[in-house]
Amino acid sequence: MRHLAQDLRFAVRSFRRAPVFTAVAILSLALGIGANTAIFTLIDQLILRLLPIQDPARVVILAGRGRHYGGNNGRNALAYPMYQDLRDRNPVFSGMMCRYRLSPTVTIGAHSEVIGGELVSGNYFPLLGIRPAIGRLFTAGDDLHAGEHPYAVLSYAFWQARFAGDPQIPGQTIRVNNYPVTIVGVSQRGFDGLEPGLPAGIFVPMAMAAAVRPGFTEMFDRRQRWVNVYGRLKPGVGMEQAKAGLQPLFHQIIEMEVRQPAFRNATSYDKEQFLRMWLNVMPGSQGNTNLRRQYQTPLLVLMAVVGLVLLIACANMAGLLTARAAARQKEIAIRLAMGSSRGLMIQQLLTESVLLAAAGGAAGIGLAMVMAKGLLGFLPTALTGYNIRSTPDLPMLAFTSGLALVTGIAFGLAPALQSTRPDIAPTLKDQAGNIMGGAQVGFRKALVASQVALSLLLLIGAGLFIRSLANLRSIDPGFQTANLIQFAVSPRSIGYTSAQTQEFYKRLRQRLETLPGVRAAGLSQMTALNGNEWDNSVTIEGYQPKRGEDIDPHRNDVTGGYFDAVGMHILAGRDFSVRDDLGAPPVAIVNARFARRYFADGAAVGHRIGFGSDPGTPTNIEIVGVVNDTRYESLRDEIPLEVYTCSAQRSFIDQRTAYVRTLHDPESAFAAIRATVHELDANLPILNLKTVDRQLDESLINERLIATLSSVFGALATALAILGLYGVMSYMVTRRSREIGIRMALGAGSRSVLWLVMQEVLVLVVAGIVVGLPAAYGLTRVVQSQLYEIAGSTDLVTMGLSSLLLAGVALFAGFVPARRAASYDPVRVLRYE
Repeated sequence: MRHLAQDLRFAVRSFRRAPVFTAVAILSLALGIGANTAIFTLIDQLILRLLPIQDPARVVILAGRGRHYGGNNGRNALAYPMYQDLRDRNPVFSGMMCRYRLSPTVTIGAHSEVIGGELVSGNYFPLLGIRPAIGRLFTAGDDLHAGEHPYAVLSYAFWQARFAGDPQIPGQTIRVNNYPVTIVGVSQRGFDGLEPGLPAGIFVPMAMAAAVRPGFTEMFDRRQRWVNVYGRLKPGVGMEQAKAGLQPLFHQIIEMEVRQPAFRNATSYDKEQFLRMWLNVMPGSQGNTNLRRQYQTPLLVLMAVVGLVLLIACANMAGLLTARAAARQKEIAIRLAMGSSRGLMIQQLLTESVLLAAAGGAAGIGLAMVMAKGLLGFLPTALTGYNIRSTPDLPMLAFTSGLALVTGIAFGLAPALQSTRPDIAPTLKDQAGNIMGGAQVGFRKALVASQVALSLLLLIGAGLFIRSLANLRSIDPGFQTANLIQFAVSPRSIGYTSAQTQEFYKRLRQRLETLPGVRAAGLSQMTALNGNEWDNSVTIEGYQPKRGEDIDPHRNDVTGGYFDAVGMHILAGRDFSVRDDLGAPPVAIVNARFARRYFADGAAVGHRIGFGSDPGTPTNIEIVGVVNDTRYESLRDEIPLEVYTCSAQRSFIDQRTAYVRTLHDPESAFAAIRATVHELDANLPILNLKTVDRQLDESLINERLIATLSSVFGALATALAILGLYGVMSYMVTRRSREIGIRMALGAGSRSVLWLVMQEVLVLVVAGIVVGLPAAYGLTRVVQSQLYEIAGSTDLVTMGLSSLLLAGVALFAGFVPARRAASYDPVRVLRYE
């Protein structure tokens, strides 16, 4: 420890005497470590982190797999009666619970806002081991009788944000979707529900589902899957054992269901496939969230990218330390000659490298916070409620500290070992350049070649991602996104009946169309380009599907004026009109692909369809029009079959997205739209008011995230590699100055000296490219799923341009020291001899 303290003091003094070396080394490591910390901060929160619950490894999620007969609402969902059967009769769990995510309008006094929430069974909190911060949490007794438990539990974060931590909150009444509920308690700090990144501010008993979900009638419908079911494994029971133990019970239940009246019209094929279903058991320690599935691949790709940047930064550090050690050969030889041990010398050099790495890690934390905030800027505006933090917490600080320590030791060890084995006598005679130069220069050349290879890898990757994004942006979605605004409202959430909701939407559309600068307005149940779809099986009059063929087009419910507002075209027939109301014969409009698929020559107008696939399904809906094809779910997806129904003919209607086509800058109409909605009802929240161009950008978030950041990190990696190349060539020119002087004294011209140095540069660049191209080929095969319309796994244009760009920049960096060498005055150089 005494020697370590001395080494630390000596390292600090030596760094002060070499400020340029110190600044370059620390900056290189700060960039590499900061980028890795920023990406890992998001990976930890979105992908790796376990739920803050008791013994999370024992919690599992259940989901049916196979062909379900009925509807689905959400991912990994089961019917509520199925949950009850499994809860009461399973042999493998010590307890089970279920939940459903909702986004209710919560009214506190006169203020209404839409927040995240969960409908939960009474045993939700006990099974998870969550304790109350104040008051009490739900128990099994709070979930016995439908509609008789009007209670709510708040999350700790929501309690602090909206009630300033008021200890008197238990007993107060608020309204959830206009239904009064009494707050009974606050959950423990840090628990925000079972969807990481999507915080739940309020929890309501499952028994109150119908009360807080206006129009909800699916609670006990076995054909409707909508709740997420969790179980806690009994001691000694593993997931595979639980899966095997649940199958007999699950098949007993579905065999009972297939005999119920709901299956009376099902075909033998549907029944056969339904009975082949099985129950899957999956880890539940990280909850059930689409965020992990959505961002896992791009974040892991970016983690690999910044990992390569860190490798390049570390190679730079190793090169700098090697050059520094070469310059200190005489000092090291003197200390060894005076009796210092090689072990103490290695310890001193490692202390210096670790100290540099620690300083780089500390600076990297500051950079990581800035970078992470920039990463959060890529998230869609709809995700502003996500509880994702940009500030590194304790796990992140541990990650950064470990990264800095490993970097300091791993990349400081080789120079330390190499520089502490000098031939003392020749070194003390000032011949270090001849004695020590070869090995160290070879090591630095290898580092530079590897940096060039890694930089080429990142540049090619960035080029492929940029081309993929450009390919997606060039796709025509089938409607005009320019000068188009979207926003959502949900009158049902504040107590409107279906009839009142219909009237509200009618008045809203009329008011929007009269706003200055507005050309058209319409409403839709589905929101374009947000990744969601509504599938509905269809029976077509006169069409006999093949065995096993499913006719399940995407469905959307729209008002008149919708197609004009979004810029779609009526190709045949007519649009919905005011006469298509609840009392009129039902009508539908299909897209061109649907018409071509099921009708001769695409002549769909006048034909009839019905929703449902069972034999005998009435086909009472007349097709009155055909519109052009669109990609409303995602630009990546194939054009779907689509059926549009008339919103005015629906007896039940809930949240709708309004589309407003403007003549001028769409954002200038935002204030008028807000005023219009609030004039109709001041208590109605406006959701996701934005341009459709912004929605389009958000739909490509993964592609934009990868393309932008891989370009930034690719440029950074190239800069670091070029810095390394410049450093090694400058060092070589300095070390070989006497040789160059002699050559010039013997008649060598400036061009021959220039070519002498540039040959070395070419060798390093070509070696890096030769290594980098096969690695890039392998990388593009790995990330092929993130690319769009890139031929196979290679793109010769991107690879060629990236190689030429890197070679050009690298040759320029090498030209600077080569030019300096060519301008040497041999008299001045040889005078030192």
